[in-house]
Amino acid sequence: MSETNITENSGHADSTIPETLKEKLHLCEALCKEMENLSERPGIDIRTECERLRCDFEAALDLPPEFEELLRKRFNAAVKALEFAAEENARRDAEFAALKADMKEFADAGELATFKELEQIEKKCQRFVGANPGFADSVNAELAILAPLRERLAAEAAQEKAATEQADKLTAELTALTEAEDIAPLSDNKQRIEEEYAKIGKVPAAAAKRYDEAHKLASMKLARHYETLDFARWESYTLKLDLCKKLEELAQLPDKEMPAVSKQLQEIREKWKTLGSVPREKNDEINHRYLELTRALQRKVDDFYSHRRQEQKQAAAEKQKLCGRAAELADSTDWAAAANEFKEMQKTWKTLPGAGTAEHDLFANFRASADKFFNARSAVLAERDRKFKEAADAKEALIAAAEQLTPGDVRSAKNLRAEYQKLAPAGRAEHDLRKRFDAAMNNFFASLKDDFAQKEVRANELLSEMEQLCLDPLNSVARVQEIREEFHKLSCRATISKERAVLEKFSKALDAARKQEKESLFDKLKPLALQIAAAYADTESPLPDEAVLEKFPRLKTAAKLIASLRDGDASCAEKLEKQIASARAEHERILSALEEFSSDKQQEPLSLAAELEAAILGNFASAQAAERKKKTADPKQLKQEFLNAGLLPAEELEESFKRFDAAFAAAAAK
Repeated sequence: MSETNITENSGHADSTIPETLKEKLHLCEALCKEMENLSERPGIDIRTECERLRCDFEAALDLPPEFEELLRKRFNAAVKALEFAAEENARRDAEFAALKADMKEFADAGELATFKELEQIEKKCQRFVGANPGFADSVNAELAILAPLRERLAAEAAQEKAATEQADKLTAELTALTEAEDIAPLSDNKQRIEEEYAKIGKVPAAAAKRYDEAHKLASMKLARHYETLDFARWESYTLKLDLCKKLEELAQLPDKEMPAVSKQLQEIREKWKTLGSVPREKNDEINHRYLELTRALQRKVDDFYSHRRQEQKQAAAEKQKLCGRAAELADSTDWAAAANEFKEMQKTWKTLPGAGTAEHDLFANFRASADKFFNARSAVLAERDRKFKEAADAKEALIAAAEQLTPGDVRSAKNLRAEYQKLAPAGRAEHDLRKRFDAAMNNFFASLKDDFAQKEVRANELLSEMEQLCLDPLNSVARVQEIREEFHKLSCRATISKERAVLEKFSKALDAARKQEKESLFDKLKPLALQIAAAYADTESPLPDEAVLEKFPRLKTAAKLIASLRDGDASCAEKLEKQIASARAEHERILSALEEFSSDKQQEPLSLAAELEAAILGNFASAQAAERKKKTADPKQLKQEFLNAGLLPAEELEESFKRFDAAFAAAAAK
């Protein structure tokens, strides 16, 4: 429904609508409008505000049915629109959170991330921003974080593209040479193409696969060609070329690969022997190339093993010296110096290279000497540490006892000091333990001097606090009880008379405050009772807050029953009527007793039954009965009972207050 005034849509003229109804209609329309605009208010808790408006609307919706139906439809439509908007916002937030998670997962992938994945994420971002323009800045900010990664991936993609283009160019050239009828260009250019392909470096898998297939076809075509012309020689030549190429690759390997290189060199030599001759024009070339490559590679292998043998020999000599020194230290009892020297020798051993076949025995000898020393050292140190721990535990117990000493434990303090001096040292912990024990004992003896002065200072502080508490005795009872107990614990003779005086002062102040509080309760009774009586008669009249009724339990119960009755609980009506009937009897009892006490009438003669009972009991029965009656008619007690007599209808309540005031005034005048 639009925001047009509902009085205009209802078909009623303004003059025919009462002003009270107009105000309610305007209030309901304002609540509807506020609900419709709630999603546009930034920085609020929409759920809380929506619940508040719903409660206010239901409370204000006391209207004729034709108005109530229209306004309720409008308000419910606004609530549904708000819920739909909240769901949409939650969906968009969830979608944006998922997008951020994808970007974070991509960023965390590091080297595993690909440019294609980045493009897919960017497309997702574009679709999300297209559907949700308001998130453009947030999405761009998240994408900006991926900018360095995008640049790296773009550079890698460009590098892969360049490598692919070069490889494809060579593949195309090799394919063209393979497909040509003339075999000579293929034979002349194949090695050059292979060298250029090797210079490219890392080639993407797809491009490498295309090149390998083209290279395979080219090799097959050359092989068929050599078979046709001079199959055996050219095949041998081709295989020898491959072996020479393999020798060149082995020559480029680092020294640490020489053991494997030596083995492969021997395999190549054996394979070379199995190959036949090559074409005459290639014989000198291939044999010279092979001899140069094998001789150079063999020299490199020989140099490696020669250096290795020399290195192992020197390492064995150094390690033998370490083993000799370790054997000398194995039986040493200079635990600290020998342990440090063993640790230095272990570090030196790790820096030396292996000693070849002697390594195992040398290390076993060195390890045996070290184990012998450290096992003996561990046993000695374990026994020493055990004794240190026993002494430390005993001293810890004495320190704990010293820290718990009270001013009356002088003899115990002296005994603790004597026991401490008898104990053995506790190793590294000795200094700290001694310091703590001396501090505890010093604190104990210093506390003896300050104890009485501190008690008097504390007692004076409590006396000052008591003087302040006398100004507000009703709220200070618990604290005064605590102070009374602390006075008893302190037992300060210098302030005991002052303590008694201030406690007596507080007691008098408390009695006066309680008396004043009772008088103020009676002054509050009448307006509260009349307000509840008005609410009982008129459902529009407000009820007082429960907090102000805490001292009037029956009035509080009546107020709760009236509130429940207004909320539609019909069972409360009967309970309320019973309570009013009980209150009426209570009012009458109190007023009758007070009026009888304040009247000048003589006591009525006893009935026949009362006279008979008096005769049986003796001469004092009448006097005792009169005394009991006099005690039950105490005006002060009746006044306290009147405070909680209960609820009456307004007119009866007014009459009851008038009777009470008159009777109490007459009783006070007697």
